[in-house]
Amino acid sequence: MRIAFLLFALGLAAAIAQESPSPSPFPVPSSSPPASSSPAPLRKVPLRFALPPFEGTISLGIYDSAGKLVRVLHREDDVADFTAGHDALETTWDGTDEAGHPLPDGKYSARGYVVGDLKVEGIDYFFNDWVTDETSPHLLRLTQLWMENGQLLVNADLPGDKKSAFLCDQTTGAILNETTPVIGVHCKHTPTYPNIVDCAEGKDGTIWFVASLDPQGPRQVKQVARNREVLRRLDYAAGDPPPERIEASTTDEKIFLLEQDARRQRFRGLALVRTTTDGIEGPVSDWKSLFQKEIIPHQNFGVENGKPVASATAPAQPQKFSQKLRADPLQHDAPGKVELTVGFDEDGSFLQTADGLPLRTISDTQHLSRALAARPNDDALDAFQDDGAVVEQFRISNLAEMIAFDCGSFELK
Repeated sequence: MRIAFLLFALGLAAAIAQESPSPSPFPVPSSSPPASSSPAPLRKVPLRFALPPFEGTISLGIYDSAGKLVRVLHREDDVADFTAGHDALETTWDGTDEAGHPLPDGKYSARGYVVGDLKVEGIDYFFNDWVTDETSPHLLRLTQLWMENGQLLVNADLPGDKKSAFLCDQTTGAILNETTPVIGVHCKHTPTYPNIVDCAEGKDGTIWFVASLDPQGPRQVKQVARNREVLRRLDYAAGDPPPERIEASTTDEKIFLLEQDARRQRFRGLALVRTTTDGIEGPVSDWKSLFQKEIIPHQNFGVENGKPVASATAPAQPQKFSQKLRADPLQHDAPGKVELTVGFDEDGSFLQTADGLPLRTISDTQHLSRALAARPNDDALDAFQDDGAVVEQFRISNLAEMIAFDCGSFELK
């Protein structure tokens, strides 16, 4: 197929070169309008263009007289999705917009791009320690901790109003598998202890508490025996997010804490090293950190020095970057230019022209709410996309491996 296509392209190049050193596009008028008796006439506009000898996907858009994109006719399609005519590739347009509604009569145009071997690679993840690769679930926030049959589980919210639960390794905090959310009363000791935020069963029948000294006061974590004697207390330094949820092992002196404030949500696993008494406020324990994972809330973000930064300001408009393209040897043209930016829809993100024509898929991440772009060098673009849980960074390089083509303008009747 590739050899046949190259032969076709070379033959087409020779034919065009004989006609003119700089061939014009292929504007084709629409077919005759159907009988006036039809309330919704069927229109069929043939479009033709000479495909350069350049292997890649094809995106083609329909534009109104003001230059606005009104229909994405082809998006990342192969040559096989077009009809091979005598001296061009051919396709048709039915005169409708993206929603399938007939467009008014008038002057329209069609143009597009052949997109070659652009390289798309994932670079990094930001604001969420739970996301480490493309298979990681995007935890928006943790809502509760559970210890069931000796296994540590976390309930979590995910983008798209989804709720789930995850089994976690007690030593590393790593997600082992996904399961259904746990439902029920977590702390059964609230009626018998004052100012309890959350609690958990510990080793040897002890109880771990997250408690407040008063409803608006600071919180503390402590372990009490069955006779209510305070055995251990966990101190918090200034600036630490206060504890919200707790779980504990019933076989080892290990606790798991969910702590949060307006700046971050922190999930920690701690193992007891030793307990000392300060003589004033009771016993104080030293703990070894087993793991720590953070989620940084970000209502919005910007890009500074090539990296995203959390921001509460209004979303910035997507940046547009001018890109020099390959010259078309069949048309004897000088290299063209295109304005590029990053777009997204319900299926993921994509590189697109500034007027909205998708050129190359970047990712299939769903529930995206924002996308920004930055320019690391003259032949690449960095895409930053956010689904509320994590900002992902992708790099699209080899941007010069594209050629523009034009089908000309025509009257829709």
